[in-house]
Amino acid sequence: MSKVVDISSRQEEKKHKRKEERFSALQKRFERALPTEENDPKKKLLNIFKKKK
Repeated sequence: MSKVVDISSRQEEKKHKRKEERFSALQKRFERALPTEENDPKKKLLNIFKKKK
């Protein structure tokens, strides 16, 4: 009996993990660049793109 190894699923897991790490790094950069006191992430994102008066 030989073991079957599914390489593509492992590659997809690694790819997904890398995407999440990049996203969190980008999110931290945005937070440092435009700090807000808003806690809700959706509202925080909306506040970034709203026109300032």
